[in-house]
Amino acid sequence: MARPRIIRETKRPISEQAPPHPKSVRPHQWLSRDSLSLYREVAQSGRPFDMYISSLAEARIRVHAVKEAPLRLEVMGFMLGEACTWHGHGYSIVKDIGTTKLKSSSSKVRFDPEAFPRLFHDLDDSGFDYVLVGWYHSHPGHTCFLSKTDLETQRTIFNQPYHSAMVVDPVNKEVKTFRLAGKGYEEIAFAVFGPAQPGGATARGTRTRKLRVRPAEQ
Repeated sequence: MARPRIIRETKRPISEQAPPHPKSVRPHQWLSRDSLSLYREVAQSGRPFDMYISSLAEARIRVHAVKEAPLRLEVMGFMLGEACTWHGHGYSIVKDIGTTKLKSSSSKVRFDPEAFPRLFHDLDDSGFDYVLVGWYHSHPGHTCFLSKTDLETQRTIFNQPYHSAMVVDPVNKEVKTFRLAGKGYEEIAFAVFGPAQPGGATARGTRTRKLRVRPAEQ
């Protein structure tokens, strides 16, 4: 992913707020046995999950990935929401996604160069004030991990403590989330919150609602 040139930004403080109530969260339906074990460990600890994703955003990511799975094409987009803390524990909330037209294959994906400027124009030209909390992409049939290129993207663009990378394998029905850890990366626990979306939830495959992206202040 080419790194955008930032010409102006507005810092926002990371807010202190309680995470979604435990009764409103659930594990993703595509968690592996190990990922589900990680989910249960955090749920039983009482501390916040590293990331919470709304059922609407989760459905859009999943449907976006499934749509291109028959041709083994990767998909990609931004995760938009809030960076928060609660009693000393940092976490992020993904409320929506942003994506646009892509250039992709079974092993590579990037924004269409002609659509990239429009994506950032649409993200910035709105009344919403969201933080870019990470990105998602798919590995159709290749399981979930960060490749060398993915890791470089994470280090270059998504290197804040609240930044996450969600990887979806729509063929094997697997999903994992990662963050940077030292010179590499590690899987983190996340939870889905809010009412379940119907199976046919619409994915914004090639268009995005206008949202204003703002980096959180460290």
